[in-house]
Amino acid sequence: MAAHPLEPVKPSEAPQTEARETEAPQKKEGEAPALSLAGLQFFIADISRKTILWHEIGSQSFNSEVKDLQEAPSNEALRHLSPEDRKTILHLVQGAIREGRAGPFDVGGGVDHRIPGIPIVAHRYELPDGRIIAICFPSIGEDDDNPGRVILGLAPILQHFVASSNRVVLLVDNFGYVRFASEGFVKSFQIEDARLIIGRNIAHIQKRVGRTIVSLALAALTRRASATGRGKFLLASNDSLELSYDAMYFRIGGTVGGVLFSAGHAGGDVDFAKVFEICSAPILIVNAKSRVIVAANNAAMKSFHLTAEILDNKSISETLLHPNSFTSLMEAAEQGSDLPVSVPVNLLNGQTKKKRFKCSLLDTDKKEPKLILETRT
Repeated sequence: MAAHPLEPVKPSEAPQTEARETEAPQKKEGEAPALSLAGLQFFIADISRKTILWHEIGSQSFNSEVKDLQEAPSNEALRHLSPEDRKTILHLVQGAIREGRAGPFDVGGGVDHRIPGIPIVAHRYELPDGRIIAICFPSIGEDDDNPGRVILGLAPILQHFVASSNRVVLLVDNFGYVRFASEGFVKSFQIEDARLIIGRNIAHIQKRVGRTIVSLALAALTRRASATGRGKFLLASNDSLELSYDAMYFRIGGTVGGVLFSAGHAGGDVDFAKVFEICSAPILIVNAKSRVIVAANNAAMKSFHLTAEILDNKSISETLLHPNSFTSLMEAAEQGSDLPVSVPVNLLNGQTKKKRFKCSLLDTDKKEPKLILETRT
């Protein structure tokens, strides 16, 4: 049986806790409610009864349902949180029971910690019957030197709905600190490294993001008003970028708020997956380390006689290419050569033909870069 969330986790029981994380988050009929970090106002941990009582803002939930107070056994209440977050909450509660106060500890920031989580503090409280509970709530803490961290519930929401988007998205909190920048924003505004702007005041990074976005964000914050439009954004390189944008001012509670800037290119957002599929040139995307074909467009599937079963089970050096040929293609891509490389290809209909591949590398800054192979039909 898995360890209780309000008890120390034994090493042998940890895998069971992690396995539960993959379960679907939808609440089934008759199932106990589960705590969500998005919109969390407070929660009370009762150690003796091993239960959690909590309250969430209805407007922050996915279906905007006002849930009022909810209560469930602690192992049920925390079942949708990551193992790391459950351990943090356990540490927070135990610290408050032992010391009288604990935190703030960040919860909900995600495994990569690119987005600040929700800082939560806990206080010990003794009931008239002698029971001791821990009252936990989001707070920046008295000694926090960066009050801009507190954006309640937005880290989980952004990770689920914004991080994977190709739109241009920037989140600036009520104190002017940049809390999130999507990959689309980083690329469109020509930022070399997102760490150069994340966690910094937008008024201090004009030389990196340009004057227009800074002026728009500060105007929305000071006027406490949203803005919608279409216009050119002057970049730090003196280039300009035309966007259709929404700068939404929001406020949660008395002190928490900010501006969520979301934009798309004036010509409209492009579905790059469709472009990939309709391209007439056969294109293969290969994991440069495992040599597995990650994706192949329709032209490549037809030209090389590939099937979905082959893509799922075999590497490219077991099917289309000799290992030496793959090495030659990788070397050309690493050198950034514009000249196509001619190698024999073992078609899956039994034929062997020579093909000239244009080779490129993608995601070279990540653990598993991708090799892009393009040829003619």
